[in-house]
Amino acid sequence: MRVHKELRRRYGRFFYRFPNGESAADVYDRITGFRGTLRGDIDVGRFFDPPHCARTRNMNIVLVSHGLTLRVFLMRWYKWTVRQFEGLRNLPNGGVIVMQTGQGGSYSLLVHHTPDELRAFGLTDEMLQDQMWYKTTANPGDLNHSFLTDGQSFFDDPCFVTPPPSSVPFVTPPPPPPPPY
Repeated sequence: MRVHKELRRRYGRFFYRFPNGESAADVYDRITGFRGTLRGDIDVGRFFDPPHCARTRNMNIVLVSHGLTLRVFLMRWYKWTVRQFEGLRNLPNGGVIVMQTGQGGSYSLLVHHTPDELRAFGLTDEMLQDQMWYKTTANPGDLNHSFLTDGQSFFDDPCFVTPPPSSVPFVTPPPPPPPPY
C-alpha cells in the first residue's frame, strides 16, 4: 500500500487509480451526470412538496457520501481546477459540509461555514473569494468569469504537461503473443 500511496503522490491524487479501483477523474465523470440531473431536478422543482408545488427557498437536500466523492462533487459544482482539488482534505468521519443559498440564490459554502473552517478543508484564498461572490452576488446559473480568468486553467499543472515530441523517446511495443494452439 505504501508503494501505491507514493505513486499517487507523484502522479497526483486526481489522476492516480489504485489497482482495481477508480481515480478521482473516474468519479468526476460519474459526478458530472449526477450533477446535471440534480441541477435539472432542482430547477424544475422536483423536490418541492407536491400538494403545495410552490417554489420556495426552504428546500433541503442531503447527500451522504465518501470523502473522495464529496470533494469531486464540490470540484464539479464550483468548477475548481485539478490543482485546487489536490489541495482539498477529507472531512473527519461524520463531518458535514453545507452548500446554502446566498443573497442572489446561488449556493455558497460561506453562508454556513467560516473562512477558517473552509481553509482547514483546503480552500485557498482565491476559492474563498469565489465563495464570497456566490454568497453575496451570484444569481442561480451565474458564472464568475473573473474567477475563471484569474484562476488556474483546468490542466495547467506542470506535472500534467506532455513533454515536447522531440524529448519523448519512441518505444516500439512488443509484438503480440502467438495464438494458443
